[in-house]
Amino acid sequence: MESIYSIQIEKHVLGGLIKDPKVLPDIERFISEKDFVNEVHQTIYCVLKNAFFNNETIDSVVLAEKIKNIGISFKDDINIYDYLEAISFNTINKKGIIEACRELAKLTVRRKLYHKCDEIKKFLQESGDKGIDEIVSTSDHLYGDLIRDFECVDSEPEDLFEGLPEMIEESGENPTEDFGFTTPHDEFNRLYGGLRPGNLYAVVARPGQGKSTFIADLCRKTAKIHNIKCLILDTEMDTKDVKFRIASAISGVSLWHLETGNWRKNPELVNKVRDSYSELKQQDVYHFSVGNKTIDEICSLVRRWYYSEVGRGNPFILGYDYVKLTGEKVGNNWGEHQAVGEKIDKLKKLSEELNCPIITAMQMNRSGENHNRRGNAVVDDSSAISLSDRIQWFASFVAIFRRKTVDEIAEDGEDFGTHKLVLLKTRFQGKDAAGHHDLVRRVRPNGNVSFQNNFLNFNVRNFNVTEAGSLQNIIDAQMDQHLLDDSASNDGEVM
Repeated sequence: MESIYSIQIEKHVLGGLIKDPKVLPDIERFISEKDFVNEVHQTIYCVLKNAFFNNETIDSVVLAEKIKNIGISFKDDINIYDYLEAISFNTINKKGIIEACRELAKLTVRRKLYHKCDEIKKFLQESGDKGIDEIVSTSDHLYGDLIRDFECVDSEPEDLFEGLPEMIEESGENPTEDFGFTTPHDEFNRLYGGLRPGNLYAVVARPGQGKSTFIADLCRKTAKIHNIKCLILDTEMDTKDVKFRIASAISGVSLWHLETGNWRKNPELVNKVRDSYSELKQQDVYHFSVGNKTIDEICSLVRRWYYSEVGRGNPFILGYDYVKLTGEKVGNNWGEHQAVGEKIDKLKKLSEELNCPIITAMQMNRSGENHNRRGNAVVDDSSAISLSDRIQWFASFVAIFRRKTVDEIAEDGEDFGTHKLVLLKTRFQGKDAAGHHDLVRRVRPNGNVSFQNNFLNFNVRNFNVTEAGSLQNIIDAQMDQHLLDDSASNDGEVM
């Protein structure tokens, strides 16, 4: 430990700051009094900094008087006047001060890592009765806390307009339709620009509405398009159940026939199942049941899989079905809302850390069950979401997914799907986006006019999801039919 600090560097920093205190705003973001091991140096730095930001005169004599008046006693009967006079003779310039401060900060990082290793070592020595996941998760958490302490060390505000024309020109040299991963759904891509790495996408739905199918299908098909890996974390189903669902989606054979083995009795189904084998082998999809694991254990699991199966810097897609309490404990001072909110926060940070899109789901409460069934009016974002509204803060995209009613299918037309996806929030726009809420003017059969959220239509059959256009497509089709009807009614008229 003796080598992980430098009294000489501390003196260089303080001597330079006494001569040139105007450097303080430049170095304050990455050092503090805690970076000085010597307690005398800690005091000098604090007094010097306070004097500067109070617009007071700074020299060795003034600082010595301030320190003396504080009444702090130092070891070895140090004469603070002589001490400050000695270090202030330092000839270090502004650039040298900043470099010395960086060296000081680096020493602090090394010291903290050293102590953190001791902490992890102690935990490992006392963890004989703990499971592997808990051991890895706790160790990962201890290390992660340290990393977060230093992640903003060199950050500072940037001029928004500096280099902006160059950025725009660069984007024009390599134009693309979608900013992120292109999904299998054209309308989704056109409105929202695909799936962007480092972002959280959330689907809100009541139980039994098909959100699990939607998430798994979106992750699997998008990963196949881009020839990348996909991981699905599941809080309810085991891997065997999910395997059969994917097989049903790809083969077009019902889940019942596959699970019971009755597909072998029907030659047509035999051909369908066996024809699907080649496509099944092309799927690079991983699955893990996490119903009893905490969010820290889940994040640790994802990291281990990522580094072993994907590799640092390589793209992948993560599906998480769905956000709820799993292994987390709640008590008097830590309720369900806080625990779920923390889980959402950590999922967002994980998407940024691994630079992947995360597609997840949350339960919709009963007050949101009738959302957009009549009139599609814009409602308060948080009103439909159970347990926590943090999904609204951290997710880049939030939408309601539900089955259409019989009346809606009749009104929209059978060609426009069984389900609808209604936007609540998006930070991104695709090629044909019209704003935060894409409002569409709709004339109903009774002549009433309303403005509705432009929803997307989907067909969900045999765990397979296909896009069936948007509300705008429905309106366009109805208008075309109206014009055809008008034309037909005028065919026999005498002009």
